[in-house]
Amino acid sequence: MISNWADSPYDLRRRRLSVASDVDEVIVSDETAAALRELTSLDPDCERLVFGMRAHPDGAALLTSADDLEELIGFVAAEANHEPNRRRQDRLDAAFNVLTEAARTLYS
Repeated sequence: MISNWADSPYDLRRRRLSVASDVDEVIVSDETAAALRELTSLDPDCERLVFGMRAHPDGAALLTSADDLEELIGFVAAEANHEPNRRRQDRLDAAFNVLTEAARTLYS
């Protein structure tokens, strides 16, 4: 059993109450989900979003609001722009394109 994780940097529970907003389900491929899980510079809200993905027959379901999705897209873009490994940069660019297209489809 794992203990003493509460209030550690690995504790992804919300620190205080927040206003509930409308959430949409964004379906991403397994490759995109894996690229998102490899991100190293996420804030706690985006970590909660990424590691809260659920299995879906077509890959993974990301439950997100418009603001959270835009914030995640920003983190993906920032990490892709500073990635020296070309293969990883290509995976992050592909994830960026998938998320951007999903945002355009959902919120336009």
